[in-house]
Amino acid sequence: MPKKTKKKVVKKVTSVNDKLNQIIALQKRLLKEEGVVEKEEEQLEKIERVTEFEAQNENRNINKLESEILSGEKKEEDELSKLEALEREIKSEVGEHPLSRITLKDILKGLVGAFVGLAVHYTFTYGVEISESLTTGRAAFLYLLSFIVGIVFIYFTGFRKIKDPKILMFIPVRLFVLYLASIAMSIIVLYIFYPTFGHDFFESFKMVGGVLLAAIVGACTADLIGKE
Repeated sequence: MPKKTKKKVVKKVTSVNDKLNQIIALQKRLLKEEGVVEKEEEQLEKIERVTEFEAQNENRNINKLESEILSGEKKEEDELSKLEALEREIKSEVGEHPLSRITLKDILKGLVGAFVGLAVHYTFTYGVEISESLTTGRAAFLYLLSFIVGIVFIYFTGFRKIKDPKILMFIPVRLFVLYLASIAMSIIVLYIFYPTFGHDFFESFKMVGGVLLAAIVGACTADLIGKE
């Protein structure tokens, strides 16, 4: 074989080998890059799995928190409903209590009771006899004593078992109405049975003071009839 031909063959073989080496090197580089990509993909998958797991945990925590909030709101609503029911019951009881209000019927009962207290057995005549020996100061004291007796009487017979301070505040108001009714009925009875009543202010003042105690007891008794 001629030398030139041999050299050409050698060059071609060398060129082919170089290209093969380049191809092999390129393949190795590609494989290496594929390995890196696969590792990155695996890491990315791990990150996604962790993120998904954390998201699931967060969703579970959120759902749990929402359930707790809903449960708490329901409990609060139940408690509010109970409180409202209790308030309605209390208002109903207070509103229906017969001693916590004053009506025309109560005033009329007080007047009738005062009249009965004065007229039964002509009690007022004894009061008038007593008033003849009274001074104006003693008569004024009888007015005060009658009011105090009325407070004690109405408290121990009608308000003693009541604990609500709002109802207890009605004691002086209620008694004041009964007290005025007793004075009014005393004046009426004395005016009917004693024609000279009212001619002299101080004598009339003493006469009313003498009979007022019986009138206030009768008025309080009549007022408490039928009360709970």
